[in-house]
Amino acid sequence: MKEQKSPSTSILIIQDPKAASILTNPASLRQLEPFLARDCSISQAAKETGVKANTVLSRVRRLLDLGLLKVSRVLARKGRSIKLYRSSSEMFFVPYEATSADTLETALAEREAYWETQLRKNVVRARMEDIGSWGTRIYRDKRGRLQVQTAVTPERNYSALDADGPAVLSAWRDSLYLDFEDAKTLQREMFSLLKSYQQKRGSQHYIVHLGIAPLLKQDN
Repeated sequence: MKEQKSPSTSILIIQDPKAASILTNPASLRQLEPFLARDCSISQAAKETGVKANTVLSRVRRLLDLGLLKVSRVLARKGRSIKLYRSSSEMFFVPYEATSADTLETALAEREAYWETQLRKNVVRARMEDIGSWGTRIYRDKRGRLQVQTAVTPERNYSALDADGPAVLSAWRDSLYLDFEDAKTLQREMFSLLKSYQQKRGSQHYIVHLGIAPLLKQDN
């Protein structure tokens, strides 16, 4: 690993494939999160992640071996002292070449697979709690566009937008035709909307995914 330092932030460039795998996998990255750029004890990390302390300790030892963690301080007290751990750098950078992915497309797919699974699983769970089983309606709408819609019956689509429906949405649109300026406006509006809600601290934990890209090639 190679460390670069700026006046305000230290950056560790990861070259070890095992360390790269930890940092680019959302599930394993959560093991490092409590210690990233701050001091944290095993018990505190266990409380934040909801994982048993012994499990956290085992994971910490692995992160230490990989050079991703360090012992930052030791708090003396009666009985056994308490070790505080901290990430070995305030920021990590993982070059694509350090990962196990064959292509950049594969690298992106591997990174997003965890979140896609979580989104899909919880959309299904919320819908089943709301309406039970459902089907799919495939038809051409009044404007002549192909529609593939989740449906309660052959005659009625399902919508969670009702006031009492769950706050879930999984929508894909591949038939948008926009000028570049409109596409950039949509991109920025989506990002701005996400940021505005990301600042809220409500009682329910949600996962959100936004995406847009010019459809240069469509697989058949």
